[in-house]
Amino acid sequence: MLFCYMEKQLSFGDYEFQMKKKKNKKELFLERMEKIIPFREWCDLIRPFYYENGNGRQPTKLETMLRMYLVSNWFNLSDEGTEELVDDSRAVRNFVGKEAPDATTLCKFRKILEENNISKLIFARQSKTFAERKIYLREGTIVDATIIDVPKSKKNKDKNYTEGYGHTKKGKQNYTGIKAHIGVCDKTGIAHSAIVTPANVHDSESANACLHGDEKKVGGDSAYIGIEKRVDVREKFQDGTGEVEWLTHSHKKPPYIACKMKEEVKFQISEKRSKVKTEEQKQIEKNKSSIRAKVEHIFLILKHLFKYRKTKYRKANKNENHVFMLLALANLYKISTK
Repeated sequence: MLFCYMEKQLSFGDYEFQMKKKKNKKELFLERMEKIIPFREWCDLIRPFYYENGNGRQPTKLETMLRMYLVSNWFNLSDEGTEELVDDSRAVRNFVGKEAPDATTLCKFRKILEENNISKLIFARQSKTFAERKIYLREGTIVDATIIDVPKSKKNKDKNYTEGYGHTKKGKQNYTGIKAHIGVCDKTGIAHSAIVTPANVHDSESANACLHGDEKKVGGDSAYIGIEKRVDVREKFQDGTGEVEWLTHSHKKPPYIACKMKEEVKFQISEKRSKVKTEEQKQIEKNKSSIRAKVEHIFLILKHLFKYRKTKYRKANKNENHVFMLLALANLYKISTK
């Protein structure tokens, strides 16, 4: 009996930590995530691909691995950096658990998620759940994209970037990396669709992947001018009447389609600044921008809270899975702040 009592007894460090009156930002953040992350649901998605219990050494608990993987995403850390943070921070160690694995085990777990596209499954399941519970509405979507630059250290042995990256220029700045295209609900700002492409892919080319087809309103900045004429977009919003007629087009422009679209679908795309001259036009564009600003909130969480301003891995497919995981976490954080 005495031995059982001694096992449960707190150490002086644990007691001092629990009696601390003021909590820091990291503790408050982890407490909020503890309440809102659906650990059971996500573990059920990962379990078919995780190690099975055998007669030999038992694998680390799945939920413990998931918690440590989430910490590496929230704080934008490497596997080694995550292990050090768990050792140094008592708040993080309490969140992960006392049986936190080492960096090598975390690396193997991350590869399991990447090889089986688990992050995409989690994001897709989350979008379906949010739609069923009406956490996000399907009447309107705002589309936008952001560039994630590649650090110079991510070059391969030939001093070149691997496949999946692209070169582009925004303003006077040159970028080499990937581009995350997302579609968010115009009421709640929750991301429901996403696609990751090389950075040189134009925003309008991936607009179709960011729409679910039930929209009555579609918003976007001036990069999306003319998306209502694109073949893939018009086919998604066909009203089912009339024959499809292909129009002549230049080889520099995407093929256009003349089929009828649903009348209730409205495209509210911002004009280029050079065409906005009168006060009335400025007010119209201001109203569009106030609605479109919701899509920037997700990018704000990704780039400032999660500090995801540059790609984390060398291979593009690993970064793609990373983006989907961060989007799912950003949605949950946005819900927790309401």
